[in-house]
Order: sequence, then C-alpha cells, then structure tokens
Amino acid sequence: MGSTISGPIAALATCLGSCVGGCIAKGCCALAGSGNVNNAYAARCVMLWLQAFTAIVAWLTSATASRWLPGPCAQLPSDLGDLGVCECHSERDPTVCWKNQMVYRTEASLVVVLLGLLLMSVSGCAPGAARAHSVAKFMLVLLVILVALFIPNSWFTVFGTVATSASAIFLAAQSIFVMDFGYGWAELWLSKALAAQRREIGQRGKTLWLVAILVSAGLLAVGALVLCVFLYSTTPVASGRIVNLTAMIISWALLVVSVLDWCEHGSILCSTVVMLYTMWLVYESMSVLPDGLGPQCPMWIGLAICGFSLVAFALGVGRSGASPDQAARLVDAEQGGAATTEMREGGAREEEDATAPAPADSGRDADAEDSRQMKGFSLQCAVHAAAALYITASMAPQAGQFTFVSHVVAVFAALFFYGWSLIAPKVLTSRDFS
Repeated sequence: MGSTISGPIAALATCLGSCVGGCIAKGCCALAGSGNVNNAYAARCVMLWLQAFTAIVAWLTSATASRWLPGPCAQLPSDLGDLGVCECHSERDPTVCWKNQMVYRTEASLVVVLLGLLLMSVSGCAPGAARAHSVAKFMLVLLVILVALFIPNSWFTVFGTVATSASAIFLAAQSIFVMDFGYGWAELWLSKALAAQRREIGQRGKTLWLVAILVSAGLLAVGALVLCVFLYSTTPVASGRIVNLTAMIISWALLVVSVLDWCEHGSILCSTVVMLYTMWLVYESMSVLPDGLGPQCPMWIGLAICGFSLVAFALGVGRSGASPDQAARLVDAEQGGAATTEMREGGAREEEDATAPAPADSGRDADAEDSRQMKGFSLQCAVHAAAALYITASMAPQAGQFTFVSHVVAVFAALFFYGWSLIAPKVLTSRDFS
C-alpha cells in the first residue's frame, strides 16, 4: 500500500523537479543575455555599479562569515578535511580568517572578471565586452565567488598581500582625479566671480566669490596642517615622521609656486586640495607601518574618496570632457559674449559634421572608432581592477615594510604629478595647455 502511494508521489516530484530546474535554467540564460547598452556612458555606469555591487557583497559576506560558514564546513565529510575556506577552522582566530578570506575571494572574483573583459577588449571585442550582457557580468562575479570558496586559502592570502601593496598604484592614479577636481572647482568659482563683475557696476559680487575661494583654500590648508600634526604625534617611527614632514613641506612649496605670476596655470584652491589629499595619503602610509606601529586609518573615509573618484571617472567629470556649450559658458565669463557665440557655432558645426554622410574612407573611420573604444574600455577595466585592489586593502589590510614603502612612493608620486602640472606649460612651450 505504501509503495502504491509513494510511487506516484516520487514520479511527480521527479517530474516537477525537472520542470522547475529547466525553467530556472532558461530563466538564468535569459537573464544573463539581458542588459545590453547602446552607448559608452551607459557602459561606464555598468562598470561603476559592478564595482559597487562587489564591494557591498564583500562587506556583507565578510561581516556575516562567522554566522553562515561554520555550519556548512562542519557538515563536510571527514575524509575531505578542511576544504577551501573551511581551512579557517584550524586558524588561531577563525572569525578574522573568515572575514578576510571572504573579502579576498569576493574582490579577487571581480578582478578575474575585469581581467577577462580587458583581454576581450584588447583582442578586438571591445564593443561587445563593454555593451553586451551587462547582467551576465554581475552573475559571473557571483559564480566565481562560489567557485573560490573551494580553493585553498593560501592562494587568496597571497592575493591579499599583493593587493595591499599594489593598492598604492590606485592611490597615485587617484591623485589625477583629485587634481582635476581641484582645477575644475577653482575655474568654476573664478568664472562666477568674473561673471558677477560683468553683471554689477561695483566689485561686491566678484569680491564675495574671491573671498569664498580664499576661505575654502584656508580651511583645506588648516585641515592638512591639523592632520600633519596628528600624524606626527601618533607615529613613533622616525621614518614615518620624516615622510610626514617632507610631504607637508613639498606641498607648501607647490602652493607658493602656484600663486606666483610665473605660474599661469596655478591655483591656490587646487593646491590646498592636493595638500589635504597628500596628507591623507601619508595617513594611509602610516596605517600600514610594520607591526601596526602607526595610527589606524578609518576605512570608510578611504572608500568614500575611492567612490567619489570612480563616479567622477565614470561620468567623465573634468575640463577635458566639457561639451562646447559648457566650455562656452566658461570662456564667456572671461572674454564676453562674442567668444560664447563663436564656440557655440563651432560646436554646432562639429555636430553637423558628425551627422553628415560618411565619406568614402568610412572603413578607416570605423577602425579608428573601434580603436578608440578599445582604449577607453581597456582603461575602464584597468582602473576598476586597481580600485578592487584598493578596496581589498581597505577592508582587510596587511601591514608590512614593502607595503609601507609602496604607499610612500604613492605619496611622492602624487606630489610629482601636481608639480609637473604646474611647470609643464613652461617646459613644453610648444604644447597648448589652455
């Protein structure tokens, strides 16, 4: 009697399982094939959201690892031993091990996906890699994380060590975005001051904007000095104090150079922005001193600066990416309406040229466009991969001598980049830096 009842139920369960499994498989395939985008801006935003999604997954899985990992690890057969991430069972502090290993595995999965996209881009598949199957990129990150759970911890410990040192590359590159922000901020407020001067008979409007620039620069400089004093007092190591004071002295020297009449492209506001960022880089360096001798750097501040830089990079914020109308408004504030009309007419002519029929050599134009897309998307992949290394280092830092040295190099690389931006127009006189 029991078999009479259980037989049909078992057959029904098997049928339903195969049907549900088939539906799920079809749904996953359809989901992976969705999310195609049709322009470069949307593709950049997808990369930004992929980075944010992975960082959130890393934070959630690492914060709760000690709650959901021990149970499955305890159910493993004894003949398998500690498999993959379950090796943390034998560590002195399993909670810290699980936390760090989940950060390493999650961010390493993103790096693997980004390197795959980079390889596709340089192989001639940049348009497809950038714009096709956006949802599949998110699904692939989750799939790689799942596979990584069964890979030995030693592999990802090495990844964490490399990421902590290599994150200095991102910090140095991030200084370029910070400089661009500083220059853009100074230009915007200066243009408003000049526009106020044109609208009013007196100098009150212009004076208020110039005072705002000086007050903002003063606050940033004071913030940098306070941070310098804090780092000096909390760092007992002589090498750390030397790096701190040297970076501050060079920052003030660049500030003085930027306000001289000789330096036509200098800006006191941009100089103080770079000064404060340099002190933050010094803070990052002190936090990775060997044996944890330096002050601990708040993780959320570094991640916030990283997020700001990536958003600016994705949105194309900066003077070089200004449209003809935006550039016209800035020139209008400095030279008057005639320049505005000329620039807008130039922008209109460019739009007409863009919509005109393609010439006979359209094949070469198509190749040039493909090359431009390849370089642009390759740069996106490289920047986000470097950012993933920095996020790894922020969530699961590893102090050490080599890590400290690499971060110190990033400090002085940022100062060199800003110093070069000040003197380049005088050295390379044949180039147009306007």
